[in-house]
Amino acid sequence: MKKIKLILAVITISLASCSDYLDVVPDNVATIEYAFRSRNEAEKYLFSCYSYRPEIGSVDLDPAMASDETFKRYGINGAGQVWQNTLIARGFQSLTSPILNTWDGENGSESAWRGIRECNIFLENIDLVPDLTETEKKRWIGEVKFLKAYYHFYLLKCYGPIPIVDENLPIYSKPQEVQIYREPVDEVFAYIVALLTESIEYLPNAVEVIEGTEAGRIDKLIALGVKAKVLTFAASPLFNGNTAYASMVDNKGVQLFPQQYDESKWLLAAEACKEAIDECHAQGKSLYDLVDPLVLDADPVFKLQTTYRQAITHRWNQELIWGNTRYNNNFLARSTTARIIRMENVNNAMTEYAPTLQFVEKYYSDNGVPIDEDIMWRSESWYQDRYKVRAEPAQEDEGKRIEQGKYTVNLHFNREPRFYASIGFDKGIYYGSGYYQFNDSQRNVKYADFLKGGVSGFQGGSGYSISGYSVKKLHSFKNAQTSTSISTEYFPFPILRLADLYLLYAETLNETSGPSDEVYHYIDLVRSRAGLTGVKESWSNYSINPNKPNTKEGLRAIIHQERAIELAFEGKRFWDIRRWKEIGVMNNQPKGWNVQGQTPEEFYKITLLPQIPVSFTIKDYFWPIKESNLAVNPNLIQNYGW
Repeated sequence: MKKIKLILAVITISLASCSDYLDVVPDNVATIEYAFRSRNEAEKYLFSCYSYRPEIGSVDLDPAMASDETFKRYGINGAGQVWQNTLIARGFQSLTSPILNTWDGENGSESAWRGIRECNIFLENIDLVPDLTETEKKRWIGEVKFLKAYYHFYLLKCYGPIPIVDENLPIYSKPQEVQIYREPVDEVFAYIVALLTESIEYLPNAVEVIEGTEAGRIDKLIALGVKAKVLTFAASPLFNGNTAYASMVDNKGVQLFPQQYDESKWLLAAEACKEAIDECHAQGKSLYDLVDPLVLDADPVFKLQTTYRQAITHRWNQELIWGNTRYNNNFLARSTTARIIRMENVNNAMTEYAPTLQFVEKYYSDNGVPIDEDIMWRSESWYQDRYKVRAEPAQEDEGKRIEQGKYTVNLHFNREPRFYASIGFDKGIYYGSGYYQFNDSQRNVKYADFLKGGVSGFQGGSGYSISGYSVKKLHSFKNAQTSTSISTEYFPFPILRLADLYLLYAETLNETSGPSDEVYHYIDLVRSRAGLTGVKESWSNYSINPNKPNTKEGLRAIIHQERAIELAFEGKRFWDIRRWKEIGVMNNQPKGWNVQGQTPEEFYKITLLPQIPVSFTIKDYFWPIKESNLAVNPNLIQNYGW
């Protein structure tokens, strides 16, 4: 492993003002010795290493929760509460004061460099602890090595080539020793993978982690899964032969992005995905397929919907590999929940985290193919007329998805189960939330009403969806609404789950050798849980493009859309469109319905959401390094375009 001794002050702040967090071996050695004088004190330091984890799943502070999937209301003329991540999505990233600046720890983000510093201090001093068993010491070392690798990986995703901080430098280091360089991305990836591999040897199996007291701590499955992700990023177009960044050369003449595409990187990623999947299976992980007692006797339609929702919101279920315990779900629930009864305070369920119309269209038809490819959607003119209110009201058998006797657009009929499980839409069922009865004698299920004045729609104030949709997927169906509040069930936000690994493996196999039975198998496992037939069968029987799954390019497009649907609103698409070099989708004007409309005819008018014109280009794949840092260290070159 390459060892580079660095001082982080040159990355973050000038040497003249570095008293806050100069990443060196501190001169207050007595304080460090005190922190490692006993097991209890060392454990506190271990938890401090965890405290720098990114806010994964935060609707306002996780950059990945704001992509083309959703749009956040800004109020009249742009006024209203500002979520930091939406500023990035709206093209407001700044050179002088970067948004969610994880390099310096500013504007809504912790500094990952600080976390790395704490990890280094821990690893350098853990041997001082006198009353720590060898088994526990190895486990803690494995956890901290993982965190150190993960912080490097997060910085790599945000900034591209970064310095490698393997050790802290002594306090007496000379200024010229700390003017460090960014390392080529291949070297950074290799360092991260090596560190993850080391950590795996020390980490416990998932079944050994005690849920009541240790839930969320790193185990072997997490490390294997993240290693698979890291290698998939390394193989992806953003990092693999990206000639758009040919000019990223430092003052030593070192090329920071590899200019030659290397297909073998996909093979390494595929092997890592398969290793992680096999170990997950060996330790009892599987796709979530439990039937909750509340829906045990319910219609199969409700079972499909709630099973998919609970794969996200059932805490510590068998599909979850890594969940974020740092983030409080209350704000997430209020930001995504549609009101289904009249509430005294509309902000208790404000639906400000609103899906865009374009993303709603990504979900498949009930035949499991894109709606613009579906033979029936074409022949019946449903696709051509998808924005038109259907002439007939919803029928009895459609009441499991759409309120019987009510009118809504063609777009909301004949869609796949994940659509109805994930998207709250006007006249769409909201099974759960305290209302589970659907039989004729006692029917109390609720439906959303996003028309102006409707329980889910605009009622004045700030609590409403700007697009006319809500993200039903991100709150448990066991949550309950009353006239005054909503009660929410806590769940760890999924950083990594098994369906993600299955689709990553399918992607890496397809990129390595094209379509195969094994590729189809892992996609079809995900589709089957969602109530859909396999890829080849669906496209052969229902698509106007039946040969699409038989080519690498066609199957690549299918996998990309499958990931968009299955992992929607989980913070995965933000990074996917970057590693695939598809950030141009962010330039599409976000759309929704006219939420000021009081009738279906008024409401169902496509409305352009109020977005300042943006133009995402090559430079926007990465954050800028704060301008002042480059003045401190001239060896740090700026990211392309900034």
